[in-house]
Amino acid sequence: MRSVAVSLLTALSALGWSSFVEVPVETPLQSKLDVSRFRRILIAGFVTDLQDADVDLSAETSRLLQNQLRSNTRVQVIEPDRPPLQDALDNILARLDEEGSYASEEKEQYALEADRLLEDPEFWRKLGEEYQQPLIVTGKLGFEGQNRSGFQPEERVMRDASGSPRLVRGNRFMERKGFTLSADFYFIDSKTGELIHKERFTEEVLYGERQRISPLSSYFELMDRLLPNFLGVITPQRIRGTRVLLH
Repeated sequence: MRSVAVSLLTALSALGWSSFVEVPVETPLQSKLDVSRFRRILIAGFVTDLQDADVDLSAETSRLLQNQLRSNTRVQVIEPDRPPLQDALDNILARLDEEGSYASEEKEQYALEADRLLEDPEFWRKLGEEYQQPLIVTGKLGFEGQNRSGFQPEERVMRDASGSPRLVRGNRFMERKGFTLSADFYFIDSKTGELIHKERFTEEVLYGERQRISPLSSYFELMDRLLPNFLGVITPQRIRGTRVLLH
């Protein structure tokens, strides 16, 4: 938006406008979900893939969401020692009778049972009774690294035999790595156990060949982008921009 404003001001100057003022403005946005009837909110934990991970997605995401809700909402944020969904997920793993190494069949079975748990009103209603009927936030998370190396277009200025510059187009192989964070957030009325809203967000970041970024650092960078969208579901937001006044 800033670059658009600069381009507009340049164009207006060329047309003869000698005086203008750039004024900051804020546009209010209503939340997608009315949560005024809830006095408490519980981040219950999240379903993640059964694989070795560099980031404890459920625990880290629960902690970040709790911090944001404390700072940006007036509802009481319940902070259990352990996300309560995790106990139920551990019970599913115990039934698979595996010890840390899962074949594709076990992963599929786990995913099916975890999905059924997320959509089980009775489970969430009982959990709501335990925590005094809060708004419950849960869902599914995914985080993965990807090799995005390949040939990229490149332009270079070179000089010919006479010394004149010329533009040369070609391709150069570049090593690039990317990380993707996906989040399916479920908002559940714990009084009834029913799902009242569902929202999906996906964020991606790419790094060049000279950048050495850890998966954890990438996760936090992606969460910084995702958190305002999450908050926009349950709290009013303001979009900051500029308006040009001409004289």
